[in-house]
Amino acid sequence: MKIRGYLLGASVLAAVPVTSFAQDMMPLFTVYGGYSHLFPDSDRDSDDGMGFFVGAGVPINRYFNVDFSAHHHEIGGDGGPDVAENGAKADFLFYYSRKRLFSPYVGVGAGFLRSRPDDTDSTDGGVFMDAGLGFQSYPFLDGKLGVMADARYRWLDTDSSADGADPLEDVVVRAGLVVPFGTVKVSEQAAAAKPVEKKPSDTVKQMSAERRFTDVLFAFDKSDLSPTATGILDDASKTINSLGEQNAKVRVKVDGHTDWVGTDGYNMALGERRANTAKQYLIRKGVAADRIDTTSYGESKPVATNETAEGRQLNRRAEVRTTAEQ
Repeated sequence: MKIRGYLLGASVLAAVPVTSFAQDMMPLFTVYGGYSHLFPDSDRDSDDGMGFFVGAGVPINRYFNVDFSAHHHEIGGDGGPDVAENGAKADFLFYYSRKRLFSPYVGVGAGFLRSRPDDTDSTDGGVFMDAGLGFQSYPFLDGKLGVMADARYRWLDTDSSADGADPLEDVVVRAGLVVPFGTVKVSEQAAAAKPVEKKPSDTVKQMSAERRFTDVLFAFDKSDLSPTATGILDDASKTINSLGEQNAKVRVKVDGHTDWVGTDGYNMALGERRANTAKQYLIRKGVAADRIDTTSYGESKPVATNETAEGRQLNRRAEVRTTAEQ
């Protein structure tokens, strides 16, 4: 195996700055493509292969992606014929983070390819698996255009392997452009966003045991409280404790909600974590634990459109209200 394949793959990844914008960025769907370079196994007796690739990816949640791609390589024969290679694969990617400037990932994939020497009708190929590292970055046009690169070690079980030959071990390095669609952009300061102002009708009757407090907002895929959120809950706890002294039957309802990014099951669990975070803070502020009921609605009850970043921020919330048992 040629050592330069490893060196080039490592240099591509090391050249990327580790610093990142204070902004997460998880596209709902991406398409990408660019240049692909094959460093062949020494058993091939071939020069490097050059070609291109195209692909598309869909996130499962904040950390995982499923991608599909196809590639073409023209491999120069080292004393032999030139070979055209075509393949397709499915990838499973684990993202360490979704930062706008630097989103590194670990990828494993499996696929199928065929190769054909020029001027012949014979073909060879088979199934393959690969694994490696890569990254995506969105520095252009306010996140509407990005770049990507990865390096993969590939194990190819060719048709000739059935005759006793060992699987081929290649290195494939790719670099190209990425176009995101339905992009989610989340500032680290989003959790400290200005609280939604409620009309008097939203707080019901001031002298009643039934109150609706300002919604507690959360950052993308987070359940921890911002300073703004703790201020809201501080005020709510004072009112709740005062109502409890006047009426022993006062109950507190805390509902957790999410935006539509992610699976239904993941968002139900995230909504539950947000509701429990608000509940635990109220308990620390003196609200009796047995007064508080929590419910997660996940993404099922949005209060704003999920088509915009502003709307998704309003949907990432915990609602706190009081009621009185009859």
